[in-house]
Amino acid sequence: MQYLKDEVRNRIVKEALKEFMEKGYEGASIRSIAKKSNTSVGNIYKYFYSKEDIYENLIGSVYHRLINYIGQFDKVELNERASVVFDELMEETVEIFNSSSTEISILLNQSKGSKYENCKSIFVDFISRVTAEKMKYELSIKGKRLKDDFCIYLISYSLVESIAIIVREKQEGEEVRKIILNLIDIFYTDLVNKLDTEDVE
Repeated sequence: MQYLKDEVRNRIVKEALKEFMEKGYEGASIRSIAKKSNTSVGNIYKYFYSKEDIYENLIGSVYHRLINYIGQFDKVELNERASVVFDELMEETVEIFNSSSTEISILLNQSKGSKYENCKSIFVDFISRVTAEKMKYELSIKGKRLKDDFCIYLISYSLVESIAIIVREKQEGEEVRKIILNLIDIFYTDLVNKLDTEDVE
């Protein structure tokens, strides 16, 4: 009996992912998920309280994993070892895209109407802030400072928007991971020498 319950739940989850991917949070419906998973609306409510509950179970956990990982960048002490630690954290963060690219695609592209609809802005602000702090530290060693961090914001915005496109267009996790790492390399390698700076007086 337990096997049957797990099988039904897994079927609901599978079809819910497809429904959210295709129609977004706002357009998805319990009725459609029930029909596609070959069960009843009433039966779905034995597993999930609501559409929001399904979304939270599928997408919320990935969002919180991402927030947890990128939150670790804040804890890195800015010193000569920081770049190595940043690279390790970046690799671990990108690994989530490898294992959960469908969920992340829904999170970044199909969250309108859900409590995660502003997640892109949260990611952009976070990446901008962490990058700016890292650049300011590296420039301070050279006796320089940023004139402003607007370019860093633009790069961070472009990165998040690019990742949203990548996970929407590419389904294979390892390919997603490689493209994102290449993009990070293009955007951020030697960034400290490309920014508009001035000497510290």
